[in-house]
Amino acid sequence: MTFLVVALLGAAAVALGLRLTSGLLSRLSHPIDRLLLALVVGISITGLSLVVSMRYRVFELGLGLLVSLAPVGLYDLLCWWGRSRRRPPGPWLSGPLWSIVARCLMAAGVALASAGAVAAVAKVIR
Repeated sequence: MTFLVVALLGAAAVALGLRLTSGLLSRLSHPIDRLLLALVVGISITGLSLVVSMRYRVFELGLGLLVSLAPVGLYDLLCWWGRSRRRPPGPWLSGPLWSIVARCLMAAGVALASAGAVAAVAKVIR
């Protein structure tokens, strides 16, 4: 059950992140960069909204609202995949050294934020 809730929250985070970053990044940015930034933003928004709903003692309401975004997240992820397939952007680890380092740090940040979010949700659900 915990895995299902975390997966649904992850899909909601993808939906929130991809929808927010679609207007902020240009079409020339690398699709992997856009996905990683969307995950960072989505996990942050999802975590913040869960913390706020927990503080106001309406955690179930906040969890329900975020889980209802899960189908939208799957749709947005499929749209992102389709757009990235139409326009091959080149290798992800290419370009100047600062760009490669920034991309690797962003990927590590996504992994760390995801692990923290999973641990927090598992702690609250139990």
